[in-house]
Amino acid sequence: MENNKWCAILNPYAGEKLLNKDLKKIHECIKELELDIDLVWTQYKGHAAKIAQECVEKGCLNLVVFGGDGTLNEVVNGVFSSSIENKSDACIALVPYGTGNDWGRFWGITRNLKDSLSLLKTGKKKLVDVGKATLSGNTSYFLNAIGMGFDAEVIKVVSAIKKHFLSGGWIYSLAVFIAVFVHKSLKMSVFCDGKEVLNERVYTISVGNGCYTGGGLKQTPDAVPNDEYFHVTVVKKLSFKAILLAIKHLFFGNLLDHPCVESYKTKCFAFYSKIPFEIEADGVQLGTHSDVEVSVLPNALNFLAP
Repeated sequence: MENNKWCAILNPYAGEKLLNKDLKKIHECIKELELDIDLVWTQYKGHAAKIAQECVEKGCLNLVVFGGDGTLNEVVNGVFSSSIENKSDACIALVPYGTGNDWGRFWGITRNLKDSLSLLKTGKKKLVDVGKATLSGNTSYFLNAIGMGFDAEVIKVVSAIKKHFLSGGWIYSLAVFIAVFVHKSLKMSVFCDGKEVLNERVYTISVGNGCYTGGGLKQTPDAVPNDEYFHVTVVKKLSFKAILLAIKHLFFGNLLDHPCVESYKTKCFAFYSKIPFEIEADGVQLGTHSDVEVSVLPNALNFLAP
């Protein structure tokens, strides 16, 4: 990777606010590695998207994210809402500081600051797929995964916990068990590539571009970000006993073995319900919607990987 100019987008609230504590170390690593980086701090929710959009429109196409999956999601949305014609001209790198770091986990990017920053010199650009979601008529983009139902309820609980306690990967495990007692199944129509595949009560759906969600859980274990497909896991209505069994399967990495689980490989996926349901993408809450359509944008963006 050539040592080009980079714009660094830093989320000061990522990973228990470790960025603020590591600021001196960050500057030392940048100087030691002789990197050409401008540091820009986010100031509010959604600011990373605005920064990314402005950067690529001004010609700075190399963006390095100091944060987690949520900050990455904002940056991807910023790139795809920009006026640049070829979005794949942009390249995104990651220095993991988030709570879950599921996207970085897939690529083997560690939390070691020097190692992750060294990728700006030694890493390889890889074209990855991007998800396009239409939610009640509005468009949003995602990099790793989008989920509804129980999946989104967990993210909602995680956000509530983070407001009152320190962050950390452990809160996802706690949120899973809390969400069990509050989430209910919904009657849904589910479509793959335009064909209805399910019409019954559904507990949760995860549409994966990557295989990890929730801080290392494999809801879509066969998903890879550059095969031009989504891998979808649908969990149908469950009894309380079956829910506990499903959680056991989830934590042991074999959720697809559960008898109430259906999996699909598709380029386009849609789900509808008369009752609005919670939606999340890359760990970011997107509110409640009654209709969601997602499609793959193949080889849509460059990501800097080891």
